[in-house]
Amino acid sequence: MNIYYYLAYILSFLLFGYFVFRVYIRQDYEKNGKLSTFSGALEFLIFAVHANLSYTFLPVKWPGLPPLPANSLLLISGFGLMVVGLILTLWSMSGLGFKKAVGQEIGGLDRLGFYQYVRNPQISAYALIVIGLALLWPSFYSLGWVLVFFAIAHMMVKTEEEHLLKIFKEEYKEYCKEVGRYFPKINK
Repeated sequence: MNIYYYLAYILSFLLFGYFVFRVYIRQDYEKNGKLSTFSGALEFLIFAVHANLSYTFLPVKWPGLPPLPANSLLLISGFGLMVVGLILTLWSMSGLGFKKAVGQEIGGLDRLGFYQYVRNPQISAYALIVIGLALLWPSFYSLGWVLVFFAIAHMMVKTEEEHLLKIFKEEYKEYCKEVGRYFPKINK
């Protein structure tokens, strides 16, 4: 792929992500106190489009599956991260229940399970999947794809944090002091 097209894709996608997470979904939280079905679908769409942007660096056309790399270290580490990430993503989401995990149901502030270690375990776990895929086919393009994931995920998290702060106030501030956003705090 031409580097200029790639950069145009990435920039367009980041702008779309910014509009969705920092403008539209923020307004939805303010208006409804939770995500509407449409906002939830937009969030899903953003991450689905991001997943398909991997075809900008995969050595096949969509929806083909590329051959696995010959390098054993890349193969084992890439698949290992993807499997661990998938298990942790599903496990962390199952602890909340689907509607709460996607922001359509508000209850108490969850501090159980993985949420006692990181505030966004689904994002941290899914990042392992993204990094694992990029390790299987490393390139400048795959690095850009990983960085774009971190950018859009952070936009989503910042919007959710603003919403949670309005709902849970001091309790959420204390939670943020005690528990890291994406990584466990070492000196808890």
